[in-house]
Formats: sequence, structure tokens, C-alpha cells
Amino acid sequence: MKKIILFCLLASSSVLSEEHEHEQFLLQAVKIGNQIQEQTKGKTLVEKISFIEDFAKDFSNNPIGLDILMQELSVEYSFAGSHSNALISRDKTAEIESSSVEDLANYNAKNAVVEILERAKTHQIVMVNEAHDIAQHRVLTYRLLKGLWGQGYRYFAAETLSNSATEQIDKGFITKQVGYYTREALYANLVLKAKEIGFEIISYDQHKPRRLNTIDERETNSALTLKEKVFDKDPDAKIIIHVGYSHINEEKWLASKLKKYTALETLTIDQTSRIERSNTKYEHPTYSRAVKSVKMEEPFIFVKGKQIWSSDPNKWDISILWPRTIYLNGRPKWASLDRVNYHVSASDCKNLYPCMVDVFKFNHRDEIPLDRVLISSKNELKSVFLSQGDNIILTTDSNGNEINKIKIRN
Repeated sequence: MKKIILFCLLASSSVLSEEHEHEQFLLQAVKIGNQIQEQTKGKTLVEKISFIEDFAKDFSNNPIGLDILMQELSVEYSFAGSHSNALISRDKTAEIESSSVEDLANYNAKNAVVEILERAKTHQIVMVNEAHDIAQHRVLTYRLLKGLWGQGYRYFAAETLSNSATEQIDKGFITKQVGYYTREALYANLVLKAKEIGFEIISYDQHKPRRLNTIDERETNSALTLKEKVFDKDPDAKIIIHVGYSHINEEKWLASKLKKYTALETLTIDQTSRIERSNTKYEHPTYSRAVKSVKMEEPFIFVKGKQIWSSDPNKWDISILWPRTIYLNGRPKWASLDRVNYHVSASDCKNLYPCMVDVFKFNHRDEIPLDRVLISSKNELKSVFLSQGDNIILTTDSNGNEINKIKIRN
């Protein structure tokens, strides 16, 4: 399982270069991943983050290993609801951006959700990608669900879902067995929202056995599984697929394989190529210029007549840009999902830091929280977001011991 997780995270990473072959990179990633798994088995998320930070000190002279660790650390911080720390961790091994700014002078910025829904009307497959350590990217798909349902989309698929995901989701909450990245609160909300609306949840990435462990084998297996589970039974089906990184690539990845086996054109949407970084020196200049000139608080795209701008039109149809993150009480505004804000006070953590704050619906043993935030000190102002109905707010120390638990009905 860990090998598959690391493949998902790293196979499409921009750090891969001609100098470091993919196979060598992946082998080292698996080795490091196994070490982390062995050393943190049974540990809390706080303890795991602390271990990776200390472990990384041994890789100061190993650029590949350090980059792998920083990616892993970034994902763990996203699980902890610490978006800013996730960005900082990823950028510790980043290079200063040297690309040229792209000419968008004749384009107009438009609301991404509105424009995507308009173009989804003429497709049966919509595919949205994410960076696995940027929880923000799950919010776009979340916002598309209701509109796509209204257009007849009835299937929701996601790369991370395990073969037992549907059975697990029927419990009414997300468990660790649903998938790996669904252990992050916004991903859990995304899948639950799809289920609530009525989408049939489809898992596909681990359905067929892998013999070669190549990109081509994985993408072919995924496309065939989606064809068998959806289009063979329902030729007129409409599906939204949430994936990581390059799976939307229409040249050789999943999007191209789907076209080959279904003869359907996929609407491919990229969120990972023009993104906010921890420091502007790491940002693509097109992003930096766009967010400075476009006064929108929602994700946007650039349109010229009927043409939509893509950062790489041979690979995907639409490029999404998110405005810079606005923080409210230490939390990204986009993470609220229009939920109620609850300010975490010092009494909730009883001055025991670091303090993990989780919001559950039921507080079952294997339940993934619907919101989570890590508070490192009493000087940090943080909030959690409460859904409609019952909310159980649980605070724990770094060892996972309960500090406080309250129930709030919203």
C-alpha cells in the first residue's frame, strides 16, 4: 500500500529530471517510505510530523531523498490542516522560478465553476486534478458536484479510493480504509458530499493486479476498470473523476487511455501548474501577475471569446488559478466549505501544546474528522469549521491523549 501511495505522490512530480531517472527516484521513495512507516507505526500525526522533520536532517547531502521527505511532510501537514506549513515544506527543496510570463492580455478572467459547468454540458467525462498536498484543490471539485448532478452526471470516481471504499462510505462517515488522501478532512467532505447528493462512488486505481508497475500499465488498468464499471453498463453515463497531477494528461496518461477505450473526449482541468507558493520567488510569473491583477475571491480561468486558456493545451483543456489564500483566524477561507466558524480557545487545549483539534460527526474509533487543525502554541489563533447537526470537538495532545471533548449542535 505504501508503494502505491508514494507512486501517486511522486510519479508526476516536477522534480523528476533527465539527471535522475524515474525508476531510481521511485526506488528511493519506496525505501524512505518504508522507513517512515516502520518508525511511525502506531504514532499520532503530530509524532509522525516530528519524526519526518528530524529524519530529514540526515538527508542534507541527498537532494533526492530530501525532496521525497519534504513532499511527504507536506502531505502530513495538509492532513493536519496546516496549509501554510504544507507550502513551506514543499518549497524547502524548490528552485527559484525562471519561466517567462505568458501573454494573457486579450483574455478575461471568469469564474472557474461557472465556466466549467457550461463546458461540461457537452461532455460525459470531466476530470479534475490536484496536488496531493494542497487540500484547496479538493474544494473546486466539491463546488462542481451540485451543478454536474443537475446536468445528469451520476458517477464520482477518485484515484485514492480503495476497493472497499463504497462499503466503508455506507457507514455514513469516512474511515481510514476508504483511501489514503481521504484521511484529509476536505477530501473526506468531498466524498461524503458526492454520496449525499446521490453519486455512485467508483474506485478504480487498485482494481486490477499490477505486474510491470509502469505508468502505462497503471493508466491502462484504470481506464479499463472505469470502462467496465461505468460505460459498459451505462453507455450514456456522465462521470466526474478526481485525480492527482498528470493523470489528466491527454498525451499518455489516464485521460488519453479513456479516450482510447471509450471513444469519449474528456474535459481535462489542471490546478497544479500555476499555483500559490510559500514565497513568490518559487511561483510561475504568470500566476503572480494574474492574482495581482484579477480581483476575484474564487478560482478563475482566462477566456478569450470561446477559447479557454491552458498552460499546456496539448495535455489539458483548462488551467485553473486560485487567488492567494485569505486566512481567517489562522485558517484558509476556502477550507470553510461555507460552514460555521468556531474559535478554539486556550481552555479547549488546556495549555497543552502542540494540540490537535478534530471535529467529528459521530466520534467513532476509525472515523476521519470533517475538520482538523494543529495548534502549536498558545499564541496561535485558530478556528475549526462546524457542519450542520451534531459536532463533536475533540482536542488531544501530541501523544493522542484526550484533553477535552465537547458536543455542539449547529
